Amino acid sequence: MKKEKMFLLLLVCCLFFSCAKKQISFNQEQWLKEKNRYCMTDSLIEKLNKEKPKRTEIFSLLGKPKLEGRISDNEVDYFLKSEDFLTVWILQVNFDDDGNFKSASVCSED
Repeated sequence: MKKEKMFLLLLVCCLFFSCAKKQISFNQEQWLKEKNRYCMTDSLIEKLNKEKPKRTEIFSLLGKPKLEGRISDNEVDYFLKSEDFLTVWILQVNFDDDGNFKSASVCSED
C-alpha cells in the first residue's frame, strides 16, 4: 500500500513539474527566429523594466511584429504561442505618448 501511495505521489509531482512554465533567459537570436518566445517572457520583461527602452529600441531588440495590426502608437503586441485553436498568448508592450516604455505583460486572447 505504501508503494502505491509513493508511486501516486511521484506521478503527481512529475505531472506538476512537467506542466509548469519553463523559463529561460532572453536570447535575441532565438526571439527573432520565434523559438521559445513564451519561455523567455519573464527575463525579457525584467530586462525591459530595468532598461526602460524607447519604442525604436524595442523594435531593434525584438523586431517589428509581423502583423501590422499589432502596432499602434501606444502598444505593440508580439506573438508568443498558441495553446489550442482558440487561445493565443502575446507579449503586450505599452508606451507613453513620447514613445517611452511604460510596461510589458503576457496576455491571452481567445
